[in-house]
Amino acid sequence: MILNQQRPLDLILAGRAGIDFNAGQMNCSFAETATFFKTVGGSPANIAQGTARLGLKTGFIGKVAGDGMGTYVREVFVKAGIDVTGLMNDQTGARNCLAVTEILNPHQSGSYLYREKTADLMIQPDEISEDYVKQASAILISGTALSESPSREAILTLITYARRQKTHLIMDLDYRPFGWKSTEEAALYYAMASEMCDVVIGNREEFDVLEFLMMPENRDNQRSAQDLLSKGVQLVVIKDGARGSCAYTADGKIVKQGVFPTRIKKTFGSGDAYAAGMLYGLFYQWPLAEAMALGSACASIVLAGDSCADAMPTLEAAKAHLADHQLTSVEQLVEDIT
Repeated sequence: MILNQQRPLDLILAGRAGIDFNAGQMNCSFAETATFFKTVGGSPANIAQGTARLGLKTGFIGKVAGDGMGTYVREVFVKAGIDVTGLMNDQTGARNCLAVTEILNPHQSGSYLYREKTADLMIQPDEISEDYVKQASAILISGTALSESPSREAILTLITYARRQKTHLIMDLDYRPFGWKSTEEAALYYAMASEMCDVVIGNREEFDVLEFLMMPENRDNQRSAQDLLSKGVQLVVIKDGARGSCAYTADGKIVKQGVFPTRIKKTFGSGDAYAAGMLYGLFYQWPLAEAMALGSACASIVLAGDSCADAMPTLEAAKAHLADHQLTSVEQLVEDIT
């Protein structure tokens, strides 16, 4: 993916920007957790904070509550250097999405997510600016933004504008089952949107949802990738947790990448950090394997941190992690796990 140096922004993220209340204590249930600290969360917001910290010129399209929580999101973004031209305040009284986390142990974390009729889902198609879309080299859309109207139609409008303005489109599948009426509904809109994108990123479970209607029996990553590549997608990246990740390109390349051995504190946030790091590498035309390795380094750092957004590394920190640690090969990972 080549950055368009004539455009003022490298990447615009679109979707939810909510509030995370992060557990202040480790290794205890929600009932036992005495304190929490707040950060701006939601997958696209996490990725935005990650890419901005790495050095990409980043913007955001979304909607936040017209209250103190919305003000907090805006202030955090501005402080991070994220352009907020496309971040609107809701006028209907809708509240921000909230996620409250608990960390039972390093390998078992969870969150209580409040997302019914939240402000981010209230963005209207006529609130998407085509002029803003053409300010960026690429747009990343989040699959959860397709789960309800009017956000669904707003994202489809955004896709239309991006294609017309020759702005690269990236889709992070980001599936959350409670946001959809059915798996069939999710599969329909995931298929519709993903086929119009240049890059599709997700984990195996998310690709299972994408293929629920057309290839329900498939669990093969290569077949999943080939199906999208045959429809015009240029790059498919499938994340597989501790087993690493695998990328498939339109010119027939398959690149596998491992992970860094990590003393983890929690299990969430790594996917967003991986996406931020990999996209930075892709935008600056790093070899695909190196871009994926940078993503793995960012994921490792976030897994060892206390939250998602605040743990996102700078480029210097991510490069230092790359230099100081050795990636475990995919083959070795499979051997160790099985």
